[in-house]
Amino acid sequence: MHYRWDLLPTPPQFNLELSRQYGKYVAKLLALRGLHTPEQVQAFLHPECYIPTPPESLPDLEKAVKRLLRARESEEKVWIWGDFDCDGVTGTTLLLSALQPLGFQVQFTLPLRSGEGHGLNRPRLEQILAQGCQVLVTVDCGVSNRAEIELAQSQGVDVIVTDHHTLPDPLPPAYAVVNPLRLPLEHPLRFLPGVGVAYKLVEALYQVLGIPEVEKYLDLVAVGIVADVAVLQRECRYLVQRGLLVLANTQRLGLRALLEREMGQVQRQLSAQDIGFRIAPKLNAIGRLEDASLAVELLTTTDPVRAEELVQQFVATNEERKQLTEQVIQEASQQVESLDLTQERAIVLAASGWSQGVVGIAAGRLAEQYGCPTVLIAKDEAVGRGYGSGRSIPGVNLLEAIEAVRPLLLGGGGHPMAAGIQVDLSCLPALQLALRRELAARVSPDQHTRALNIEIVIDLALLEFQGRDAVAELDDLYQQLQLLQPFGHGNPLPTVALMNFRPSRSNPKASRNGQHLSFHLQGAQGSRTLWFWREGEQLASLGQLPALDIALYLEASHRDNSPWQGRVLAVRPAGDWQAPVSTSSNLQVEDRRDNPMLEPIGSASCYDGHRIPPPAPELLLARWPWLPADLAALLQEVQPQKLILAASGHRWEQIPTQLTQLIQLWQSGQRDPLYLSEVTGFPVEWLAELSSSKPIAPLLMSRVQESQAFHRWLDEASPQDIRQLCQRLLRPDLLLVGAEIEPGSDSHGSRQKA
Repeated sequence: MHYRWDLLPTPPQFNLELSRQYGKYVAKLLALRGLHTPEQVQAFLHPECYIPTPPESLPDLEKAVKRLLRARESEEKVWIWGDFDCDGVTGTTLLLSALQPLGFQVQFTLPLRSGEGHGLNRPRLEQILAQGCQVLVTVDCGVSNRAEIELAQSQGVDVIVTDHHTLPDPLPPAYAVVNPLRLPLEHPLRFLPGVGVAYKLVEALYQVLGIPEVEKYLDLVAVGIVADVAVLQRECRYLVQRGLLVLANTQRLGLRALLEREMGQVQRQLSAQDIGFRIAPKLNAIGRLEDASLAVELLTTTDPVRAEELVQQFVATNEERKQLTEQVIQEASQQVESLDLTQERAIVLAASGWSQGVVGIAAGRLAEQYGCPTVLIAKDEAVGRGYGSGRSIPGVNLLEAIEAVRPLLLGGGGHPMAAGIQVDLSCLPALQLALRRELAARVSPDQHTRALNIEIVIDLALLEFQGRDAVAELDDLYQQLQLLQPFGHGNPLPTVALMNFRPSRSNPKASRNGQHLSFHLQGAQGSRTLWFWREGEQLASLGQLPALDIALYLEASHRDNSPWQGRVLAVRPAGDWQAPVSTSSNLQVEDRRDNPMLEPIGSASCYDGHRIPPPAPELLLARWPWLPADLAALLQEVQPQKLILAASGHRWEQIPTQLTQLIQLWQSGQRDPLYLSEVTGFPVEWLAELSSSKPIAPLLMSRVQESQAFHRWLDEASPQDIRQLCQRLLRPDLLLVGAEIEPGSDSHGSRQKA
């Protein structure tokens, strides 16, 4: 996969107050996610500050609750029809677990992926109707099953559809259609998947009955939302935040047995990644290869022995699923080799012998690898049908392409990024050609190169120059990132770029089997490992480069005592990234530090340590800026082509007098940073950080020590080093908030005459 590295600059809405409260990295990420006000940030980071949305906001939900209450009172038979994926299984379990204790006469059914597929089907529906079903509640399905709903309604069965898939026009003639897509785009409940809709139905039902224990079902909600890759914003994010806490202490024997099997004794806060990579695949595997009803049994059993038996079965089935997936990927990849993807721009392949249950996973892997929308179709010669599943890439609506070839299909539906289809094998060649053309028409010519949005940039060369510990910096970044959990669709795990990593003879190195690469960072707190999976063949070429840029995720480490490990996404030679349009690329540096009294240049702006001068082609530094961030702001504002170094050291001996004066003014009630700066000479930015609840002397002395270290470096650095620093400071993707030079850092280069 070829990536285009997009280094995202710090947005202009960057909030310094949020930086002080949560950290500079969190502040930038919040701004990139469109969260600027304290109210927005509080609701996003802290679930106790979020105001949950009333469930009755969902269309037809109150009507559905009233019908269920009438069914309970009349002892009518209620059937739940779920789906076989993790969203449908958790939603079905939730409704079953919530209704049974209330006295409902309730049963459930789940279709088989093989032979029945998603949604309602007539043969199974007729079986349910024959057993006396009087109310049918769908979970994560049903909105597109008009014919089946008409059949049920015609026989006196009220159908309550709870679903989140694309709405047909017109809606099916159900008793109630509870679907968040009927809400406005900006509504807090708009992103709910099937289990989220089921939870809101139960929440409303419990409210009417005065039962306060509905939040105990949030363990199921968290699993279903994450597994369905729902957008982790608004209500979905809130439900997962609360649900992860319930999940860590779940009372469901089967779910706890699965957690302990995958993660040992659950003693820490669970993450969305734990669900997505450890729990959901096992629950989904049963529905892919066997009967998903076993997953409902696992989530509802009260027998610890049976729970352990099911967990073992699920783990074994997931291993089988992995093998079948690799088989499909290998065979499909061989077919892809004969295609010219620069021309066709889409993959639509079919074969006999492929498992219907894994073609979707394989399609996702191929879409990621080749950067093309991909549909893989498993041919079942015995019944004369093909069962396909597709995955798309950003900007290509898979569902629209499927609708365009609807006449060639027996059925199909899903989401813009993931969908399934059924096709008669006699129509398969025509379908492959038509669907490939429809998908290719939606792919822009340059879309085979995927954008890699880099949100955090850390320059290892700059850290070294500053005398800072790269491992400590990344540890701090990782700790800040935990504030933004849970990560997922709509709140992605941030992509970090480590610029200017210097390879050595043993770094990177290949894994024992030679398939993978590992990079190692060494610091005072130990080493951290960055894993580049399936890229062992690049060892020789990468080891020959003088420096590398590495894009990666920081993820929790389960291997050693390290708090995190890196998952490398892409590597490239260092030096390819572009600085912003700025005169700094041709910046000249003239050194007058030994002769500061030479005749000044008339066209130069002069910086005297106080106010930033107007833009000019030349900038004379009569005083050093306090900190690197101040130098960056000065250069960005003046945009000089030439920098004249004529600074003399700050009069540090005056600091005690200035500090005493400041304390006296502060104690007298003077709080205006501008006035205090004018009188004492301290920077306005430092004074704006002061708080009446904290001593001001330690904070200011810390800033002074940082500034002294920076000035010592500037006094001794060569003009070339200072020019290099200025170029780095003007890169907008590097965060420079507060001090970036640690007190006592050593000089990076010796001073030379220009």
